[in-house]
Amino acid sequence: MESRKQVAQYAASMATELRKLCRDANLNDLAYLFEVAASEAAQVRTVTNGSVHHHAVAMSASHV
Repeated sequence: MESRKQVAQYAASMATELRKLCRDANLNDLAYLFEVAASEAAQVRTVTNGSVHHHAVAMSASHV
């Protein structure tokens, strides 16, 4: 079974690629959502003392 960190790294990579495709097709709102997803996935940290450490990404209404 894949670890949480491995899955997050894969998700970040895929979301980054999808963001690029969307930007190229002028699907800017969708590209922004993939950007947020990639950022969140890239920030996943390993489990420490029973809790998962990560930083929340705030979505700005001006980007959507």
